[in-house]
Amino acid sequence: MMTMAKFIMTIMTAFSMLLLGGCYNSSASVVEVREDLTKREMVPTAATNGIYSIYLITMDQVSNYWQRIDAGCRSAVRDIGGIEYHWTAPLRNDVTKQKQCIEQAIEAGADAILLSAASATGLEDALKDADKAGVKLVYVDSAANHDAVAALGTDNEAAGRKAAEVMKRALSEAGVTNGTIGIAIGSTKGKNGALRERGFLAGFQETDFKVGPTVAQNGNPENIKDYVEAHPEYVAFFGANEQTTKILSEQVQLYNVRPIIIGFDTSDFTLSMIQQGVIYATIKQNTEKMGYEGISVAMAALKGEYRNNGAEIDTGVSVITKDKL
Repeated sequence: MMTMAKFIMTIMTAFSMLLLGGCYNSSASVVEVREDLTKREMVPTAATNGIYSIYLITMDQVSNYWQRIDAGCRSAVRDIGGIEYHWTAPLRNDVTKQKQCIEQAIEAGADAILLSAASATGLEDALKDADKAGVKLVYVDSAANHDAVAALGTDNEAAGRKAAEVMKRALSEAGVTNGTIGIAIGSTKGKNGALRERGFLAGFQETDFKVGPTVAQNGNPENIKDYVEAHPEYVAFFGANEQTTKILSEQVQLYNVRPIIIGFDTSDFTLSMIQQGVIYATIKQNTEKMGYEGISVAMAALKGEYRNNGAEIDTGVSVITKDKL
């Protein structure tokens, strides 16, 4: 027979799981918002008294990458003023739950949304609703196939080519002249990974190296773990986002192989792996700039001052190696 203590614990656990299942608990209209490393919950309200309500909606709450975009947004909010700002996202990458986040922001009276789209096509209904509500849409990091005021982010194909250049340099320094290279991307649904893959593949055309089949994490780290375990003969790996870079680094150490790794983004873990020599280099995106300029563009659009609708703005990349830490 269940004791009263166990019964209370069961109820509390079930309630917590409901809160953590998506962007909000529909019965309470609660949006989950990340600030720094701490998830909090808030009841959103429409902005009043001439203050604009702007939402940043990212793919998930897991990556340090989104925290840097958020930091850029907050800096712009402080500098510009007159903004009620929220950051919200599914706990983990989930197109359906990100769609719920967009709908909830619209319902709460968002004037503009900065969106990193989890899918190029899967958010279309929610984005049409945003249009109908007069919400200004600005993409940061990853765009969907839907018109927006602007799209700020990395030229991902160029970034993939840059990763290939750095990889070839690393292989040359190691005296490796041929062999197979693996690629790991975050998702088969987003544009970014596909573009980085395309650029990387282009960089290895007409070389003595072969690029193996691409593996996608798609929310399951085991996909990449199995990939590394199955290919101890690979001379190098390219991790095309923060999570894949981390998994690759962990797995090569676990299996005691030392292929060259080129990563993407600059989490503390990635930088520590560069310091230890596990990762040769990583491609750093200009995340703070994405957030700062995203807020600036949204505000200009809301005030009727933005004249470059549909612009694609490349915020650039740089290469981080051990000597630059």
